[in-house]
Amino acid sequence: MKIAIVDDEALVRSVICDVVREAWPIAEIVDYASARHVFHEIETGTVDLLITNCYMMDMDGPTLVRTLREQKQSIPIVFVSGSDDARQLGEAAGIDRFVAKNLLHTDLVEAISALLPTPRRVATG
Repeated sequence: MKIAIVDDEALVRSVICDVVREAWPIAEIVDYASARHVFHEIETGTVDLLITNCYMMDMDGPTLVRTLREQKQSIPIVFVSGSDDARQLGEAAGIDRFVAKNLLHTDLVEAISALLPTPRRVATG
């Protein structure tokens, strides 16, 4: 399972990666500071889920989502944002789930669980 994370803020991207790694320890996580750089990864067909921010410098989240949907990419997409209008913008573009940044730890795991098979924890000791 491969999960791609796009956010232009390094700290937020790092927190999202940590939350995903904790819940899906066997997932391969690739992260990008730029929406433009994730296209090749998605076009290969190896990404199972995209998590992206709404407002970014080079290309905003709604443009990324619309472009993927226009290319007939059916990849599940989760929008993560602290902006009040991001949910509406994302839904209009074609996202599958929205997570507010202030609810990241609880709601992100729930959103991913709704879109992907149940994670399998790595056996310990």
